[in-house]
Amino acid sequence: MATISKATVVKVTPYGHNVREYILKLDKYNYFDPGTFVQLALVEPNNNRWPESRNFSIASYSNADKTIRLVIRQIGSFTSHIFRELELGSICFLKYSFGDFLLPYFDQVSPIVCIAGGTGLAPFLSFAEYLVQEGSINRMHLFYSAKNKQELLCEQTLREMLPKENLHLHLTRENNPLYQQGRIVPDDLVLKFSATPNAHFYICGGEDFTQLFKNSLISSGFENVYTDEW
Repeated sequence: MATISKATVVKVTPYGHNVREYILKLDKYNYFDPGTFVQLALVEPNNNRWPESRNFSIASYSNADKTIRLVIRQIGSFTSHIFRELELGSICFLKYSFGDFLLPYFDQVSPIVCIAGGTGLAPFLSFAEYLVQEGSINRMHLFYSAKNKQELLCEQTLREMLPKENLHLHLTRENNPLYQQGRIVPDDLVLKFSATPNAHFYICGGEDFTQLFKNSLISSGFENVYTDEW
């Protein structure tokens, strides 16, 4: 059964002009699996009726602070409403958690390859926090692209959690020698993991981004390909 909780905004971090990271303190905090999502509403539920809401991937894993991280891009009327209303100290309401974009608990050995574009990074932050707690973060490889350095989400957190050789940060619209330039190339991933056919590939981004990698990986013979399409 889903949990419904009031949540208080305890931190807001902007990334560029239309992406924000929200840290929310929950009144009712229950366990949730990494990779799941919440429904966020701006008004309190009334008579067991859930108000207008939107789904957002949880970008964190269970913690002693009883907080949840969400990464939200302003696109459309509801997210514009969020940007206007949710500031430090504001109240919102969450119903959680949902979804089946889950880690392969049945396989504790094979690589976990995460491919993210923009705010599609969100579920992989929860993956990384979980794998750090489990002592198996070395299994995770992250390929993440953003338009520019300003829009790279939680970069320092990623660098602290993942082994340097497993973190691949791409900038698609900014030349910076500290990052890989241009888009992530599917053929490069196929080649890199050709010796590990049982690798688990997780893809989260826009529709075209997701389909490009999904089709390429499946046509190359990889069977463990999962998408979180939004």
